[in-house]
Amino acid sequence: MDPKRKNKLKRKMRQFKKINFVRRIVQFVCFLLLPGFFIQIYSSTKALVMALLAGSFSLQANSFDLVVVLSVYPLTLLFGRFFCGWICAMGSLEDLLTSIRNGLKIKAHQIGESTDSKLKLFKYILLLFSILFVWVLQIVAIPQGLNPLDAFGILVSLENLDLLFTTFLIATVLLIGILVASFFVPRFFCRYLCPTGAILSLISLPRMLTIKKPRENCRNCSLCTQNCPMSIPLYITDKSRSGECIECGQCVTGCPMKNCNMQFLGMELNSKTLGAVAATSIVGLNYLGTITVSAMDFESAQATTTIAEATTQPSTVASTGQYQDGTYEGSARGFKGLVTVSVTVENGLITDIEDVSNTDTHSFFERCWSVVTDDIIEAQNTDVDAVTGATYSSVGIMDAVADALSGQTATASTTSESIEADTSQQESAAASSEESASSSVAAGQYADGVYTGSGTGFRGETVVEVTVQNGLITDITETSKQDDDQFFYRAWTTVIEEIITAQAVEVDAVSGATFSSNSIMEAVSDALGLAFENPNSSLSSGHGGH
Repeated sequence: MDPKRKNKLKRKMRQFKKINFVRRIVQFVCFLLLPGFFIQIYSSTKALVMALLAGSFSLQANSFDLVVVLSVYPLTLLFGRFFCGWICAMGSLEDLLTSIRNGLKIKAHQIGESTDSKLKLFKYILLLFSILFVWVLQIVAIPQGLNPLDAFGILVSLENLDLLFTTFLIATVLLIGILVASFFVPRFFCRYLCPTGAILSLISLPRMLTIKKPRENCRNCSLCTQNCPMSIPLYITDKSRSGECIECGQCVTGCPMKNCNMQFLGMELNSKTLGAVAATSIVGLNYLGTITVSAMDFESAQATTTIAEATTQPSTVASTGQYQDGTYEGSARGFKGLVTVSVTVENGLITDIEDVSNTDTHSFFERCWSVVTDDIIEAQNTDVDAVTGATYSSVGIMDAVADALSGQTATASTTSESIEADTSQQESAAASSEESASSSVAAGQYADGVYTGSGTGFRGETVVEVTVQNGLITDITETSKQDDDQFFYRAWTTVIEEIITAQAVEVDAVSGATFSSNSIMEAVSDALGLAFENPNSSLSSGHGGH
């Protein structure tokens, strides 16, 4: 090889390594700071669309969603998908797998250009399906434990890892399959499956940043396409603004002829500098917006509490005061760990809820905290709506408040009338215990066999099959159900385990999934021929229709 050309290639390789080093540092920092950011973009977009369609959009409820999309979408519209190439945690993990494969000198699996272009359409089909059937029509819900991105969230948080092989087993298997595929095919998930990437790809189409590569100056080596992790056929064009481009700069630095560069309004730009600035801007805008919204929500919550306390009337206290005065702490599992809250009760009413500690993703938790706690205080009940896009955190807050209030079912009173009423309730409970013995049937007294029964949930009928062996309930299986998956399956495991353990049907309902819990109990009662009065008919629609 000509010495001049050899030195030129060496300089080019040093430049190639330099931009890779800068990008890897940025990716590593972003992975540590915002591992779930790419999931938040999708969730926030979904939340905003659904809120607008339902006419329920408000700055308070959707402030965090606005922060997320406004920190990413404008820069993507102007410059392209720097988020995907420099910030996304999933993309960073895929790049790491590619680096490991290269280090082991294992060849990448080659997918034909025609096949690749067709497979890339799948993520847009997936996005369209989600928008139509999940967001707009709301007739499809992904059951808990099936979404591989949930498993990814647990994996990168390094908390509750036991869930990966229990509740999220199927999601974990799917995630492992995606990572294995990404080991052999660079950016497999980004190319073919990522709905967030599909959104950003469409937004980036009008951008003013262009990859310019005059073919007349090429030597037909196709290294620009070979170096592209998204397999964009750059060798067939003089300039590209493909929505698939993640602005990683690999084509620019990998060109031995220095014939490939990034241009903005005709000006050539340094790809590593632009990438670092774009990534810093997106992360900085997100953090600044989150801090601002958190401060605004805190002030709003204080003002709301003050107004609520000032307007509470004695008649309201008398009719809705259901809890003993005091301050109580409770904990429950959110998405990434325990959520612990402090609940204040005055005059029998929940007047304040404070966040003691939590290990959930900050942006998800903060997005739903003020909305959920305000709803709980207003309803004086923990069975309220979850915030779209932050369901796990919402449920964690509700369950933590329910845990704090567990056992606080009646306001303490020193009046003789209240004491007499309490005594009467105790006598009634003692008398009804004999009746429950006959209706529940003592453990070990069920007739052996397999029985089918049905109960009524929020959206329709729940049908179960109950197995009795040696006089004991040994198994309960779901035959069919019409309730939403996320609520039904949240109640299912807990309720059936309690029924089998107690060998009785009337057990505690799962907070946040009351309707589904009651439908399961009624169905088991029906199967065993036991009396059960389903309280669903007397409950108002609450958390997610539960």
